[in-house]
Amino acid sequence: MNLEALKAAKKKAGLTIAQIAERANLPKGTVQNIFCGYVPNPRSDTLQAIEQALGLKDMYWTDEERVQGVGQHPITLSAEEWDWLELRSELIRTMGEDYQKTVKKMLEEIVKKNN
Repeated sequence: MNLEALKAAKKKAGLTIAQIAERANLPKGTVQNIFCGYVPNPRSDTLQAIEQALGLKDMYWTDEERVQGVGQHPITLSAEEWDWLELRSELIRTMGEDYQKTVKKMLEEIVKKNN
């Protein structure tokens, strides 16, 4: 994460912390703490939401960061696990959150029966 670049993008966009938080659908305090440097390793999804709110397109992420995530808990997923996540996102986008919850319950029942 390049905090100075985020601050420059914030200034260029003319946005307040509150506006960024609203656009990113994040708590204002979280965004404030990141911009103040109190959170040196924010979660990757939080940082991506802020970048998107600022109109950036992951321009500060290396390929390694995209694979591992950012923060104290790196994410290392196999190609198959990424496929599952993409499928889940597509399911939510096309069918909605409630349908995704139904599918999750069905999968949990299958696992429960097979244990």
